[in-house]
Amino acid sequence: MRKTFRSKDNKAYWQHRWESIDADDVMLNHESYPLKFAIKAINYNKRNQKILEAGCGAGRILSYLHNKNYDVIGIDFIDNAISKIKNKYQNIRAEVGDIINTNFDKNYFDTILAFGLYHNFEVDNVKKALLETKRILKKNGILCFSFRADNLQNYILDKIKTKNNSKNTEFHKLNLKEDELIKLLKFYNLEIIEKEYVVNMPLLFHFKFFRSKEQKEFNEHLGRRDGYTLNKIGRALDKILRFFLIKHYCNVYVFFAIKTDLD
Repeated sequence: MRKTFRSKDNKAYWQHRWESIDADDVMLNHESYPLKFAIKAINYNKRNQKILEAGCGAGRILSYLHNKNYDVIGIDFIDNAISKIKNKYQNIRAEVGDIINTNFDKNYFDTILAFGLYHNFEVDNVKKALLETKRILKKNGILCFSFRADNLQNYILDKIKTKNNSKNTEFHKLNLKEDELIKLLKFYNLEIIEKEYVVNMPLLFHFKFFRSKEQKEFNEHLGRRDGYTLNKIGRALDKILRFFLIKHYCNVYVFFAIKTDLD
């Protein structure tokens, strides 16, 4: 277990981030995180399911599912993000909410998606969030979530971003090892049915030389819609790194788990 620190606390960080960009366009790249995994999770269940996206952020997944006419609602603890989503997409269901303590009934959702959510909490609140997630998930319901990996790539990136900055004293992210996450899920009787090592923003994307022509100049809005794309050289090197070093090169773990008991 390792913690990442920044100059702003977690909520202040997300408040600033969602204030600085518009609501997302509908995500387009079906082979990119997180849309690839959202679709896969939904396909475990029947078509007329109730779906929650917890931590919907600027809305790239929520808007995709909304436009596909799924029965989906999104929550996020940053009110500005929710306001932007609702202003952009007509009749979309989005509300301010915290996965640690929601207003949903027990056993309500068939599928819960939580990409980049739980690692924003200290470990005690991760446990509370998983308890609440389980409470509102139906028996045999699917939870699909990502969690920041405690591995070499994230360690290097954190060192680069915090180098010589004495102001980085506020908790930012929790990094867990794969076995630590597995123990947590087992403790709450969430049975793992699949897991993957996933590269969200490739390490190479941090270097302009390896970026695709369309994303040579960093544009978060574009990257969130299309995925963070590399040029031909970058893709070739990225493929090698994924093949030989994926456990150290991935950004996040993605888990698919099923609730096997009835609360």
